Amino acid sequence: MPASESTRGGHQILPILRLMTSDLVLDEPDDFDIADLPALSRLVHWAGLLGSRVLLSSATLPPALVQGLFLAYCAGRAEFQHHRGRPGTALDVCCGWFDEFGAQAAQHDNEADGAAFLATHTSFVERRIARLAAVTEIRRRAAILPVAISATSANDNAGKQAHICRELADLLRTKALALHSQHHSTDPITGKRVSFGLIRMANIDPLFDVAQSLFALGAPEDCRIHLCAYHSRHPMLVRAEIERELDAVLKRHQPDKVFDWPGLREKLDTGSEHDHVFIVLATAVAEVGRDHDYDWAIVEPSSMRSIIQLAGRVKRHRKFDCPPDQPNILLLDSNVKNLKHPGNSPAFRWPGFESPEFPLTTHRLSELLTPEQYQTIDARARIRPRDKLDPKGNLADLEHARLADLMLGAQSGESQNDTPVHRWWRTNAHLTGVLQRKQRFRADPQGHQSYYFRPDEDCVQTEFRQLEATGSEAVVPNLLQCVELLTGPRIAPWGAPDYLDALQILAEAQGMEPAECARKFGIVDLPGREAIQIWRYHPAMGFSRT
Repeated sequence: MPASESTRGGHQILPILRLMTSDLVLDEPDDFDIADLPALSRLVHWAGLLGSRVLLSSATLPPALVQGLFLAYCAGRAEFQHHRGRPGTALDVCCGWFDEFGAQAAQHDNEADGAAFLATHTSFVERRIARLAAVTEIRRRAAILPVAISATSANDNAGKQAHICRELADLLRTKALALHSQHHSTDPITGKRVSFGLIRMANIDPLFDVAQSLFALGAPEDCRIHLCAYHSRHPMLVRAEIERELDAVLKRHQPDKVFDWPGLREKLDTGSEHDHVFIVLATAVAEVGRDHDYDWAIVEPSSMRSIIQLAGRVKRHRKFDCPPDQPNILLLDSNVKNLKHPGNSPAFRWPGFESPEFPLTTHRLSELLTPEQYQTIDARARIRPRDKLDPKGNLADLEHARLADLMLGAQSGESQNDTPVHRWWRTNAHLTGVLQRKQRFRADPQGHQSYYFRPDEDCVQTEFRQLEATGSEAVVPNLLQCVELLTGPRIAPWGAPDYLDALQILAEAQGMEPAECARKFGIVDLPGREAIQIWRYHPAMGFSRT
């Protein structure tokens, strides 16, 4: 990224040389925050300018994003060819499309804003959709779950959220047990029933509250719940251990191999309960980049892309024909933000595509999606927009409209964006640092602070410390509020290791002192420019704002 984003001399030289001598591979480019797409387009433009090739890899690429990045590349490639090509030769970029069904290629330029390129892309998408529609096996079916929760009269947001999350936890537990009864595996040795489910939350703070409430509720008779809180606010080494555990157990190409996993084998052999429900309560970190296979999922919605990506983690490795009357994915009709402030816009934001310039008229998923868009979830709603978009009344249409507005500007109609991405090369803005300053890549307006738990000499106790940018550190015990975990019957944490045990094992493997290892691998970055926020913490649930 510094190849096109640096605003101070010298910082861009090595990245430019790297880009000049390499091909650029963008994995899941549609997973970038919409605010980062201008910077991504600038990078693609630079790749064309330096004569590199670009590969976009994703199953959910919207046409506006693909067309916008193509135009960015062509603008750069035209300059490269002008200086390095044969005089009088027209710009003719070789473009290829690949999926599991085959490949096709065509030569295109940016004439008429890439209309011919878009037509070829659309024909590829149509053929792909036809091939997907011919698949008779349906692994995933979804239903919308009504959420009849009203905000409390508490004036503070924390009180409202705690009330909503308690009610939501009760609903989630009920539906998780129902999904477990329909979608599970049976241990060939003990005959006990086991399922692995994913509950996806949009934000970490509500997730923490929901986890607390789930632990307090416990599990019914003859059932045991194993709960894993998985998000980005764990110390680095703890999150790595959680992911190692999930990677080991959720690779399910051989369905019965899961029963050989020592952690599960011990629980089945020693526990008296007939049903074992393993729940991963996670944020968007579970959606992309994790090759995991769950039996079922419950989703707090934030965007259509998120729903599609998460659905790809259900029955990912195993052949399975989901009965029409037994959906294995439940979509909450409303998210926590809308429950806290009903009717206030925007609710599908951070994460999500809604904004003050692109508001939705409703925040109920049952009114924002058509049955065809959610009952059988696949990439169609993302890769092919409807003929007539309704960005105020349809969640998928909102995403297409915002992307077209940003990536294509006035071409998409009345633009809501004063700086569409093409201004980078059409106005010679690349000769200045104005757009880099205005549209920063991964802008962090809140800022962040780094903390870690420093062990004592005997590695028995820890001290909560803040790491300064200068490398110095300060003890900040007054910023940490250790939460006592009130657990109900037949429920226990799963996945998160003991911090000190994990630290000692890692320190020995790295040949480091535990304190040095903690400083390097036990870091957690928490939002805020100043160390004034008090953080709740529990080893099984990570950090959350108070």
